[in-house]
Amino acid sequence: MDNTGAKAGSPREDSRGTGEVSAVESRLRASDMEDAAPRAIAGKRIGRYRLLFPIASGGMAQVWAGKAEGGGLARTVAIKLVRPEYSADDEYSRMFIDEAMIASSIHHPNVCEIHELGRDGDLLFMVLEWIAGDSLSGLVQRGNELRPLPEDVAARIAADACGGLHAAHEALGQDGRPLGIVHRDVSPPNILVSMHGHVKVSDFGIAKARDQLHSRTRTGEIKGKFAYIPPEQILGKGVDRRADVYAMGCVLYVASLGLRPFGSGAGALGKIVRGKYRFPHELRADYPEGLEAIVVKALAADPNKRYQSADEMRLALEEWLLATGRIVVHGDVARIVRERMSPDRRRLVDAIQSAGRAIPEAIAQQLLSLSIQKKEDTPTATSGLIVPPPGLRNKEAPKSVIPRKASESDSTQIDPNRALGAPAQPVKPAVSSPVAAAAPSAASVVTVRPRAGAASVAAAPKAVPAEKDVAPMTPVGNVRLTFPSKPPEAELTSWVGPLRSSSRYWVPAALAAVAAALAAAGLYRFFGG
Repeated sequence: MDNTGAKAGSPREDSRGTGEVSAVESRLRASDMEDAAPRAIAGKRIGRYRLLFPIASGGMAQVWAGKAEGGGLARTVAIKLVRPEYSADDEYSRMFIDEAMIASSIHHPNVCEIHELGRDGDLLFMVLEWIAGDSLSGLVQRGNELRPLPEDVAARIAADACGGLHAAHEALGQDGRPLGIVHRDVSPPNILVSMHGHVKVSDFGIAKARDQLHSRTRTGEIKGKFAYIPPEQILGKGVDRRADVYAMGCVLYVASLGLRPFGSGAGALGKIVRGKYRFPHELRADYPEGLEAIVVKALAADPNKRYQSADEMRLALEEWLLATGRIVVHGDVARIVRERMSPDRRRLVDAIQSAGRAIPEAIAQQLLSLSIQKKEDTPTATSGLIVPPPGLRNKEAPKSVIPRKASESDSTQIDPNRALGAPAQPVKPAVSSPVAAAAPSAASVVTVRPRAGAASVAAAPKAVPAEKDVAPMTPVGNVRLTFPSKPPEAELTSWVGPLRSSSRYWVPAALAAVAAALAAAGLYRFFGG
């Protein structure tokens, strides 16, 4: 990952003037980080993050892999640090803040997300999404050589990058107006490809946008890598989103051919202004004609002849892939990433992933230890715990729970508001029906009224001795309830008279009623018939 945000002409450029840092130089600078910035060392805590491994180093910034501490699970992130010698530079500090504000306004799957901007002492830092993979530059470059990717894979990576750039170009400010973002540093090092085949545009360090804090580009100053700068920027005519489209044409040229269209260094500037470069079919006779048309249109010297937006270029690439029947998915890109990653890069990614993995036992112990509380602080409906009255919360809790005996009346309830040592006062809520008595709830007291002559359900409540303290939080013990085997007597108010609900009374009564009805019918026929 190369989120350094360095300017062109800074130590970020190598001795050949290509504007890209070689793998050897990157490793040397990473090893010299401790001398250049003694505060940025492995294990150092920056804000709430712990630095793990150096990822990249530029002229004015360093990028480390890090991880948040003190919050259980945490993702591995990329932490971009301003070098201490530039922390006191107000202009660069403003540029750093502008980069964070621009990146935070863009939300797209193909743009590297920013999580946080902060300061630790006099050290500015930015927390970004870490991509487990490599940059497009790392995939095509081996030493001093550039190895092209398969055309369909190169087109897929370019199309996804165009989608991220279009999201940046369309970003709105808090007032709802376009921010007018122009990346101005679209190049292979700033296009990241994960091991899962996902493409991310990164490093808005020299981006142009509305309402920036740092000063505008001065006349004669060129920001960006020489091999990817559009002619209008070299001529000082100003740039818009079409400058990023031009740079994406150069990126597609490099990814699919393994060569830069205008060379590298300051010598490329004259060729860019004249628009002199070799067409793809001149380098490879079998280069796809439809893909060449896309490259040529994107590299047009006149901005009006290019694709007018990155999304228009993306659609052209998608149509070419569809027309050729080359459907490229993330898995195809991921396979190329795994094949092209250098051994050093793979070891670095593996080390960062291993350091970022959480130990389940340690996380569980950390999180569960925070949730352990006293039982009396978390009463539930079935725990038997009652919140004590305010006047008794500071008193010592009872050392044991006194269960209720079966001989005690089930209608007796301890009043939590009484003073300790006072006798318990029975509370007898009425039960409206036998059904309610048969289904007691956890929050109610059941009273059963047995019918006359039946065995008593429970003995009379015993008075609690005055000298014996009973805690007001004492839970109600399990009480065996005895219900009558027969339903309560029924009151019949018919002309037969009150009868008991028993078969020995109902049989004679029924026979008498039938006989009376027959007699009445016979009398009616005799006299009235």
